[in-house]
Amino acid sequence: MLLRRTLRGVLLVIVIAVMLQFVTEVQVSASTGVKNGQPCKKGNKSVIQKDLLFQCVNKAKSWRWQSSRLNTAAGVAPTSTQQANIPVSPLVLPEGSNPALDCTGSGESSGMHPGWNSKESIKLTLVDVSSSTYGLYWCPAASPNGQGVISYTVTSSIDASTCETTQTSCEMNGVAGTQEFEIMATDQTGSYLSTSPAIQNSGSPLLCNTHVNFCNPGAGYLTFPTYGNVAPQGIGDCTFAAVADWEEIALGTVPDPELIQTEFVDAGGTDSQGLTDAQVFSYWQNHGIGGSYLNYALPFYTDPAHLMSALDDTRIKAVIASLNFTKGQNFAGVTLPDSSYHWVVVDGYTPEGPLVATWGKTLQMTWQQWNLEVVSMWGITISQRVPSISQ
Repeated sequence: MLLRRTLRGVLLVIVIAVMLQFVTEVQVSASTGVKNGQPCKKGNKSVIQKDLLFQCVNKAKSWRWQSSRLNTAAGVAPTSTQQANIPVSPLVLPEGSNPALDCTGSGESSGMHPGWNSKESIKLTLVDVSSSTYGLYWCPAASPNGQGVISYTVTSSIDASTCETTQTSCEMNGVAGTQEFEIMATDQTGSYLSTSPAIQNSGSPLLCNTHVNFCNPGAGYLTFPTYGNVAPQGIGDCTFAAVADWEEIALGTVPDPELIQTEFVDAGGTDSQGLTDAQVFSYWQNHGIGGSYLNYALPFYTDPAHLMSALDDTRIKAVIASLNFTKGQNFAGVTLPDSSYHWVVVDGYTPEGPLVATWGKTLQMTWQQWNLEVVSMWGITISQRVPSISQ
């Protein structure tokens, strides 16, 4: 059994850290006591309470508070039959391979994200199941301040082979018994950051294996215009390029590349200077990007379970995500030469990780890269309004 390190650090909780309504300011408050259906005044600020967004809307000629869940896109009501595609181990390990680890008190007793009380308490153990199959076992993580189900990402130092599961064991095929592995725990609050880059992968999308129950190829590996945004250089319009990619996936339209670059400049972007989340969403809502107008950009939890659940909902199709890269960080087969902030569209996933549209193609991220690099993730709804034409 080899373990290189336990991942530590701080990942920002983004569920209430982005703007949800860009015409008015969002007020984050847990003590206002706002309730669904209560009277409100036109122009009242939107309010976030726990996992609900309250907005003041006009109903039957009176203004009332209306709530919607933060991890469900606007206009998309969850149904009782909708099932979250929670990541689980694709195969059941033989009962006799279980090393029966003593995991008493393995989880940490403090901290923002799930973790272990020491490196030794993880007890990541590799068991030889067959000539080409290994079972991986570890002790459960914990976090008193965490939220939701804990999922585990185990990544091999060779080819970034991955297992992503809510159990404390998984199976890996074709790995060597002497290689190193890295493990991290994630829940709705996120993961601890690493002081080292994620393990490098090829970036080539993996085919979905029919016996794996957590695989979704998304849009089928479409190709996209680059809109001038290419790896690892190019103009800084990754945000507008991501919007255009989302429109191709979700709306079936391919915006004109010259139009996207013109709108990016009109919004204040330059070849070397990108735009903030708020600037992009505000421009998209008020001026339109590539022919569509933003209605809402609602934040979703970014852990693997919620990402897969969102992508499995055919009404959502794809989400836009922001990633933060440190110098030397590995992303979908590319080592980044400088620190940067990047937008991508996520439209599918494999057991290895998310499938993302960026730089004119579909790339394969690993779950480790996703957990370490994701900052925010939004479900998008589009306004039906038609812009007025000046005479």
